[in-house]
Amino acid sequence: MLNSIIRRMNSKMIPRHVDEKEWTWTILGMALLLGIFVRLLPALLARFPINDGGMFAVMIRDLRANQLSLPIFTTYNDLHIPFAYPPLGFYLGALFELLGMSELQVMLWLPAFLTVATLPLFYLLAFELLDNRPRAAAATIFFALAPGNYVWYVMGGGLTRALGAAFFILALYFVHRSFKEAGWRSAIFATLFCALTVLSHPQYALLTAMGSAVFWLFSGRARITTLRAFVVASGTLALTSPWWAIVIWRHGVDVFLYLGQSGDLKTALSMLLGGLILRQTIIPIATIFWLLGLGWAVYKRRVDLLLWGFLPYFIDQRSAPIATAFLYPMLAAYGAMDVLPALIDWLRSRKWIFASDDTLFNQRAFSTGLLAVIFYLFIECFFYVDVIRSVTLPDSARSMMTWAKEKTSARDNFLILTGNTDVMTDAVQEWFPALSGRHSVTTLQGLEWTLRKDFVIHWRQLAALQNCQDMSCIDFWTQKMELKYTYIIVDKSAFSVEMFLSKEYKVIFDNGRYAVLK
Repeated sequence: MLNSIIRRMNSKMIPRHVDEKEWTWTILGMALLLGIFVRLLPALLARFPINDGGMFAVMIRDLRANQLSLPIFTTYNDLHIPFAYPPLGFYLGALFELLGMSELQVMLWLPAFLTVATLPLFYLLAFELLDNRPRAAAATIFFALAPGNYVWYVMGGGLTRALGAAFFILALYFVHRSFKEAGWRSAIFATLFCALTVLSHPQYALLTAMGSAVFWLFSGRARITTLRAFVVASGTLALTSPWWAIVIWRHGVDVFLYLGQSGDLKTALSMLLGGLILRQTIIPIATIFWLLGLGWAVYKRRVDLLLWGFLPYFIDQRSAPIATAFLYPMLAAYGAMDVLPALIDWLRSRKWIFASDDTLFNQRAFSTGLLAVIFYLFIECFFYVDVIRSVTLPDSARSMMTWAKEKTSARDNFLILTGNTDVMTDAVQEWFPALSGRHSVTTLQGLEWTLRKDFVIHWRQLAALQNCQDMSCIDFWTQKMELKYTYIIVDKSAFSVEMFLSKEYKVIFDNGRYAVLK
């Protein structure tokens, strides 16, 4: 009896062995659970679509008003902006509105749930590229709990961004598999998801093309892989032709030529180096890991992985941070699971010891340390929710827009001064035309389709206008840009109303935060 009790006690004291499958599913489960929570919480707390999405809301209205046929122009801000944006997200939004959701509910909740969908899809892509389930699970943790990776997806404009990201992941997953498998099944799916990506978001379409080219380049360029690449590219063009053909027929091919920007070596290198040392959290844990993983990828000659992530910096810098948002978590997994344990062993013994996965999974120090990292990243994301919610359009702005809709003429033009120099992410500027139905001369959204090569210049000029502190500065920039307006909307937290009164403006609306002057 006593021996039996001793044996049972000893068996309880022996640590339970953790195998690869159990470790992978545990880490992946935590990534999904915590990642879903931090992506849905901002929508749960917000009462209005987060930050942007005003132009897309109007484009959904235009689509419905045109009986779901593509309009020639969008009515947004009364600028005759070509309805040339990839339309899949708008059709999806219109579908949910027909099913009973309101316009604002669509712009609030669809981006959140589409962002959630990227989590399990990212694991599939990470497993495909890393060819290792535990590292793919670890990469998913760093992807799920990186605030900078998902903040743009949960916003109203995430209706197209998150949709494009989801199809982008699936497209690259099947493209990569199609170059390895004997059959054509993956190539068929690759064609489908490449087409859906093109119909969702222009930047993700370009990134898909670049990623596919890189994967083909490192596939050996055999006759069969080249044939599959040709079939996928041709099939994608064929499936998307009903959209791009009608846009080119209506507006010409030039409408698509100014959406990206040419690669510049100096700018590309500065952006790349800046992104490598970007600190997403107060303690730059993920940054340290992906820098360690970068060295490991170079050591392991993962040129394919690095070229896939860094090539966009030299072709289209606007898209480049999107690509590295998917690369860096994979490098961080290398850093956390390969480099750091070996580095710690080297500091102890002055010998490079690379422990097997089985040994690593059963080291208490490694497991405890990883759990601490996960907990810290989750806390950072939890507090970041308030930062995300803070860019939502305030009630005072909405009341000002309602007043403009009810008390002014549709022929009136508005100059909006908020003090936000990042005019492309200013919720007031974007939502004003959507909610008031009035024209704003300082709203930038949509002008990339009309100003084309002058778009960046106009962007900088509008930023300079928002940075003004006196009337002479405001007069200078409004005259230089030839802005004609009837009313000025002033954010009183950034500008003094008194300086306008000295120029014989008069206040005709004031809700404490926003004043309208004529």
